[in-house]
Amino acid sequence: MLEDMLMTHFSLYPHMQPQDAVKLIYQQEFGPEHLIRDGAKALSMLKNEMETLGKPLPGESLYEPIGNGLCRLNLRPCLEKGIPPEDICALFIASAQAVTGDKKRFLAGIRALQRLAEEEETPFEPVALDLFLARYPKNLPPVHHSDEYRQAYVPAYRVVQQKRLKDYLAARRGEK
Repeated sequence: MLEDMLMTHFSLYPHMQPQDAVKLIYQQEFGPEHLIRDGAKALSMLKNEMETLGKPLPGESLYEPIGNGLCRLNLRPCLEKGIPPEDICALFIASAQAVTGDKKRFLAGIRALQRLAEEEETPFEPVALDLFLARYPKNLPPVHHSDEYRQAYVPAYRVVQQKRLKDYLAARRGEK
């Protein structure tokens, strides 16, 4: 249920801003937000990003479910576990190709977020969400994390299908 997933993320990330919640709903509905036209470029960008990462942050799990069969695969724990960027990129690309979203479901998610904000269940004020949504383009593009979120949590992940990831991890365990 979307509301439960949002509440979980609000408790894990109390510095979330409206755009971070909208990003989460977007990812939950549409999966990886990037239209991947060039797999080699996606892999190069991933490798470059992973080269800058350190050890996992306290409490950082390998992945976080976001609903709709998707999860955020955290890159720092991947590094620690020796998961190669090539495998992460393959999971990411396959997930991007497999997931299609629905604009109506996305907008229903936004309405659910608005209800939570009105009930003071979000880490931000309802007026902050109203202001963000008033500026959100009508074509409903993906958004980036807020500066506050990036500074507090230093996000480094890829959205992938959770079952595909679990199958990969099980196969990897079987290889050892």
